[in-house]
Amino acid sequence: MGVFAKVAVVDVDTGSYEFVKISDELGDAKYIDSPDIYTYIRRQVADGLIYPEYAADYLRYSDPEYVKKMVKDQGGSPVLSYCRKLGDSFRWLTFRLITPPALENGKNVALFTWREADRDTTTMFDAVSVLSVFYYKILRINLTTDRYETVKPDQYEVTKLKDAGTEPPEAISGWFKQFAEMGYVHEDDIAAYLEFTDIDRLRAVFKEDQARRTIRYRRLSPNGFRWVQMYLFPSVEYTDNNQVLTLYVRDVHEEHVTELRNREKLTKILERDALTLLFNRHKYQEDVDNVDKAKFTRLSIAYIDVNGLHEVNNHLGHDAGDNMLCAVADALKKYFPDERCYRIGGDEFVVLSVRLVKNTVIRTMADVRKELQKDNYEIAVGISSGQPEDKESLLNEAEAAMRADKAAYYQRHGDRRKRNQMNEELEKMITEKKDEEYFLKIISRRFAGVYFVNLNDGGKDVRHIFVPGMFKDLLVANDYDYFKSIRLYVEKYVRKEYHHFFDDILNFDNLAEVLRERGDVSFEYEKTNGVLIHLHILRVDEKNPTGPADDWDGNSIWVFEEGALDAGPGGSQSVLGFTRR
Repeated sequence: MGVFAKVAVVDVDTGSYEFVKISDELGDAKYIDSPDIYTYIRRQVADGLIYPEYAADYLRYSDPEYVKKMVKDQGGSPVLSYCRKLGDSFRWLTFRLITPPALENGKNVALFTWREADRDTTTMFDAVSVLSVFYYKILRINLTTDRYETVKPDQYEVTKLKDAGTEPPEAISGWFKQFAEMGYVHEDDIAAYLEFTDIDRLRAVFKEDQARRTIRYRRLSPNGFRWVQMYLFPSVEYTDNNQVLTLYVRDVHEEHVTELRNREKLTKILERDALTLLFNRHKYQEDVDNVDKAKFTRLSIAYIDVNGLHEVNNHLGHDAGDNMLCAVADALKKYFPDERCYRIGGDEFVVLSVRLVKNTVIRTMADVRKELQKDNYEIAVGISSGQPEDKESLLNEAEAAMRADKAAYYQRHGDRRKRNQMNEELEKMITEKKDEEYFLKIISRRFAGVYFVNLNDGGKDVRHIFVPGMFKDLLVANDYDYFKSIRLYVEKYVRKEYHHFFDDILNFDNLAEVLRERGDVSFEYEKTNGVLIHLHILRVDEKNPTGPADDWDGNSIWVFEEGALDAGPGGSQSVLGFTRR
């Protein structure tokens, strides 16, 4: 096409024009009869010669007022590169307005020129075309002059402005403000958007650090508000005295919504107790820290502790203990559906309410108790109520009341009675089942050892059901001789005033005689470290587990359990009769 494909001398006031050069390759002959240059441009767009993405920018030059302003304010030098159809394909052209020296007749004249874009321009705009697939808008902005150039227009924005009869502002600061004022930014995001796009702030932050800046907000689209990301990149032309940036706006709605959903799921995981699905201690502490900041007028607290969980875990297994905890959690969720319920420790729960008065909480907790008592579960409860500002004293008051309620419960029912009842269940299982699987299900940290011992062979026939590390070392050292290992255990780990107890029971002939007659023997002793141990020895006899057994084969089970069943000094009792102190 040569340097210029078309050159027209134009009277910008009237639009009259005369081509001084026009290339036949453009195929524009049918537009030459247009009454003015502005109609000439509009007819090209109407016939689809201009690629739709650039049509709006090209049409600006069909507006006489816009052209006059460009000639006056920019000395006739605005440039637009756009994609135009030539034959069956599109080619990049560069359109430029040139204002020559004023003519003697004073006419407001400009040159409208078209030429094929150079290779660098073509490469750049091809790259921009690819980027345009991913970006709503691309602007080249200058923070120093507060101006901008549109590289890729936002077609939705262009249409809305046209429908509103509004022109886009010339200053980028004005564009940022107008975009928010016209409702393109979601009302919840306006404050952050305006802070991010404040022109003075942008000048300062880019002078401090020429790193990419970005903000995510919700932008109005034909389908409602969608999440978009705005990016600001320093241009290769950037200097502190010429702060040129490139602005991109990209739709990120689907990926951000997915991110929000995943974040919500993660938050639920982090805030919830894995077993009961109540809020956990972390969430409890967070809510307590913030409860007085929310301007509530009331705070009621119920502090709950589960009675007997330790014994249930030790004697019936942790599955039974978990069932107990879940039953408490389910009852709290059932009777306090609109309040915050937390599991803050192994057997401790808290209910926080900013809605319920103290008497209502008391009545509701009574219903929780009744619900749990159907399954023979018991809880201790403390309740307080007052101003949220007094949260620390209210929490202390509720916890202290719960401790008092727990002490009263054990005073009424007795920890020993409950533990003895469980021991009886354990012993019944042992004497009736004589199966190792049953022992493995009930053994827990409370037990210091469980062994099957045959008394007829002097303790050489031993099955070690539950062996602590310390006693295992003794067994290995004594070639698994139970009698010798017990003797060494007594010498090293049992206080001397209890040694004579073991003298009695390690006389296997006497022990076998008593077990044959009575079925079981038990006593307590104290270790050198102060730990109390209850030793229970039972006859294992499938034919007659409880009554006299003349044909018993000598099998017995020895259960060492931490924690004495009765209190009082040792050493005063003979075990010959195998009576408890």
